[in-house]
Amino acid sequence: LKMQDKDGNFYQGGDDEERLYSQAQAMIAICELYGMTQDSALRGPAQLAVDYAVKIQAPEGGWRYIPGNDSDTSVTGWFVMGLQSALMAGLEVPSPTLQRISEFLDSVAIDEGAFYKYHRQRQGFTPAMTAEGLLCRQYLGWKRDDRRLAEGASFLLEHKVDYDADYDVYYWYYATQVLHHLEGESWEQWNRVMRQAVPERQVKSGKEEGSWDPQG
Repeated sequence: LKMQDKDGNFYQGGDDEERLYSQAQAMIAICELYGMTQDSALRGPAQLAVDYAVKIQAPEGGWRYIPGNDSDTSVTGWFVMGLQSALMAGLEVPSPTLQRISEFLDSVAIDEGAFYKYHRQRQGFTPAMTAEGLLCRQYLGWKRDDRRLAEGASFLLEHKVDYDADYDVYYWYYATQVLHHLEGESWEQWNRVMRQAVPERQVKSGKEEGSWDPQG
C-alpha cells in the first residue's frame, strides 16, 4: 500500500521487463486480501489497481513490459489472474476489458485455442504458454467439456512434473491450476506425480529449510 501511487501503480523504479509482472502480482495480492477479509480499507486500493490495469491494457488486448505497449501471453496471464481475483472479491471489472483479452488470446492461439504461443509474432507453441493460455480461457468462461480445453490438457499431461528432464516451475505453476480446475482423471494423473516429486525436492535442513532451491 505504501508503494501504490495515485494512479494505482505499485512499481517504483527498476527494470522494464519486471515492471508489469510486479504490477500484476501486486494486484493479485491486494485483490485476494480484500476478497478474503472484506476490509473496507483495502477496497479502494484494490479497485484502483484494477482500474490501472484496465487503463494500461494494450491495443492488442493484453499486457507486456511497458504500460499500454504490446502484449504477450506471459505477462497477460498474471493480469487475468488479478482480474479474476477482483471479480471474485466483488470489485468492478469492465466487460470490454475481458472481451479484449479473449481477442488477444485468439491472436496467439493454435488449433482454435488448444495451444498457445508467447507472442503473435513467434512461431510455435510451448507447454508453459499453453498452460497459461488455457488457464486464462477457464477464467474467461470456457467449460470443462470444451474440445479445445480437453486437447490442450492432454498435451499438458505429456509434460508432467520432472525435475531431471525439464525443470520448469513456471510451467508447473500454470498447468497445476488448469488441471485442478478440470478435476477428474486429468487432475489425478497430474497430481499423482506432482505430490510426490515436489515435496521430495523441498530443502530439508539449514537456513533455507522448508523452501525450494531455485536451481532445482
